[in-house]
Amino acid sequence: MPNPMNVLPDLVTRPMTVERSRWLGRGLMGVATLAALWWLRRLTRRPVTSILLAPLLLPAVALGLWAGFTLTVLDWDAPADFDPDEA
Repeated sequence: MPNPMNVLPDLVTRPMTVERSRWLGRGLMGVATLAALWWLRRLTRRPVTSILLAPLLLPAVALGLWAGFTLTVLDWDAPADFDPDEA
């Protein structure tokens, strides 16, 4: 009988690979870019509310771009400082 408490889908429980990490990074950068474009479009239509929204949205966009870029370029499968003789 399967465990009824195991409600996570198979996608979430799969192990993280470099390729999944890169796809996740690209997705984060895409969402952050869309949020920034939405804010810029809103800035031309409703500048007062966009200025009030900026302290919340722009740091989140910067964090999303930074985390997405880091996940995309990071090669954590074979880091350069790993010495296989020590393992």
